[in-house]
Amino acid sequence: MNAEGVERQSDELLLPYLRAARGAESEHLLSRLLAEHAEPLIKTIIGNKLGIYVTGTLNRESNDTEDVHSEAVTHLLARLDDCKSNPQGNAIGDFRSYVAVTTYNACHAYLRQKYPQRWRLKNRLRYLLTHRQEFALWEIEAHLWLCGHVTWHGQNIEAGYREKLQLLREDSQVLMRAGNLSGSVQQVNLADLLSAIFRWLGTPAELDELVSTIADLQEVKDQVVLTVAGEERFGDSQIQLIDSRASLATEVEQRLFLRRLWAEICELPVPQRVALLLNLRDTHGSVIMLLPLTGVASLRQIADALSIAAGEFALMWNELPLDDNAIAAHLGVTRQQVINLRKSARERLGRRVDKAKVKG
Repeated sequence: MNAEGVERQSDELLLPYLRAARGAESEHLLSRLLAEHAEPLIKTIIGNKLGIYVTGTLNRESNDTEDVHSEAVTHLLARLDDCKSNPQGNAIGDFRSYVAVTTYNACHAYLRQKYPQRWRLKNRLRYLLTHRQEFALWEIEAHLWLCGHVTWHGQNIEAGYREKLQLLREDSQVLMRAGNLSGSVQQVNLADLLSAIFRWLGTPAELDELVSTIADLQEVKDQVVLTVAGEERFGDSQIQLIDSRASLATEVEQRLFLRRLWAEICELPVPQRVALLLNLRDTHGSVIMLLPLTGVASLRQIADALSIAAGEFALMWNELPLDDNAIAAHLGVTRQQVINLRKSARERLGRRVDKAKVKG
């Protein structure tokens, strides 16, 4: 396809930037494109999806979402740069839709990493809602999902249903009586629980709010634990990161430990950093994601520490943790050399962290 054909497929919003030669004018057009058409949408979606807006204030909430915003923008910049460098590639036909999808993906990755138990519950509910004939799940607008009895399919929510959900959270016996359920609410089969909730509500519910209600009812609590043990143990050091239920003192102590650990990681030779961080994992997946989630290091800071371009690292982010063969290919070394590099990194970190603990 020639350049003219690519332009016909590209959103008109992008054409001034795509046509401009690289330089000051191109950078100006890119900045304007982001400020006027991408940033407002990104902030709105993050605000709606995560319940807070990204602001310039570095409070606890903005720390939690700063890197969701950063990840969305980094992915977007990488794709725009690719469109400019490779005009024969896939064009972006609807820029705002692409921004929205990119941002929703960043939000979902954040929620999946920070709240793994809730994420599993949501997936179980999605399966029931789409595979049991008495239930239904439908979208009423972009990424706003409702659910309920199959006969309600396509309907909107009714006033007062949130108050009913709150009542269930405060007194689960209301639900047990309404659904003729026996035992404790924690032991009730999930499908039976759904049926009882829908019978009590008498109206569709937003999927995310339903997930939160059932999580409270069944005491599904997320505890993201990073025990640096076995192969992932740095000397005798151990850290346990607990979600917002942790006390402030505990949270501060944990963040201080992570900051100290990150500082020591940054002192390692770059190949050791790469071998360690790109493979660092616990039972939930990549542990490297804890760094932006706790405000210890942003995505760009991690990319800089790994000597990886921000755009390349953004594309790599959702694939983490990488296996040793992939890391070996990235470093241009053998798999055994990657293992040796990571072993050396752990041993050094173990000595340094334990030494710091003794001094403390």
